[in-house]
Amino acid sequence: MNINIIEKDNTVTAVFDGRLDTLAAQQIADAIEPLMQHADQTIVLDCEKMPFISSSGLRLFLKIRKEVSEKGGKLYLSKVCNDVLQVFKMTKLDEVFEMVD
Repeated sequence: MNINIIEKDNTVTAVFDGRLDTLAAQQIADAIEPLMQHADQTIVLDCEKMPFISSSGLRLFLKIRKEVSEKGGKLYLSKVCNDVLQVFKMTKLDEVFEMVD
């Protein structure tokens, strides 16, 4: 799993590339720190290249969401593939996260 963080204007985009399984979630926990520093802005989690998410990955996304919510920013999930979308639907997290194309 790789994560690339792109800052442009008042939007920070995190591009996830690879499977966000338990091991990957632990490994990238520090890499998401720039997102936390910009939680008062708009954050987009680009999931186009992320074919899988585990419960640990969901917890990581929820951690980001909590920080953004507390600091008054906005969070969007972008380009979520069908397999990952099904996980969000099964856990009812599709009702918690705003998803865009």
